[in-house]
Amino acid sequence: MTLKDDILEDFSPKNGSLLGAFISFLITTSIFVIIPFLIFNFLFGAMADIDIEELKDIMGGIGDVIDGMWDFAFNLMKYAIPLVLLSIPAGFYRPGSYARIPFKMLYAMYLAAWMWIASRGGIFEIPIDDSFFEGLSQLGLSIGIDVRYIVYVTVMICFAKMFLAFSEFGGHRKKYLEKIEKKKDKMSERKARRLSE
Repeated sequence: MTLKDDILEDFSPKNGSLLGAFISFLITTSIFVIIPFLIFNFLFGAMADIDIEELKDIMGGIGDVIDGMWDFAFNLMKYAIPLVLLSIPAGFYRPGSYARIPFKMLYAMYLAAWMWIASRGGIFEIPIDDSFFEGLSQLGLSIGIDVRYIVYVTVMICFAKMFLAFSEFGGHRKKYLEKIEKKKDKMSERKARRLSE
């Protein structure tokens, strides 16, 4: 069997795992969509009987910050959709399979891009208006939070995950091939039984 045949066989859906795909989908959806949604709902009182418009009126300029945070949370979840979709084939193909490598690499690359987009490059700015401090909006001031170095390290870790796809492949290849052989033996046994009947 040539390398090309090995690769083509690994991409065969019969060598995948629907359970693995479902678990991967569930974990990724929970981490990048469900948990952020619940956190933001809890933080801003959307799950309680609080009128957001009334809250913004009471808190003045903080309302703009709340709007900004909701937009940010929505963008986090929106940009996570490709991650969720990439997690399905990454979970479907088992560790040790050639088919898993490109999906794991794409997942890691998009995760790095998602981190960069989600953190806006590591700099968060909140403009100061009159509702914060009277008369300061004319100065054009803003509060800035700089977490670029944390974002840089996180993005580098995401890129390092790309290469982990190869080490995972090397570490699990032998076990994967043994499972495939056992599966083939069982299928050939079933065929033999059917033919004998």
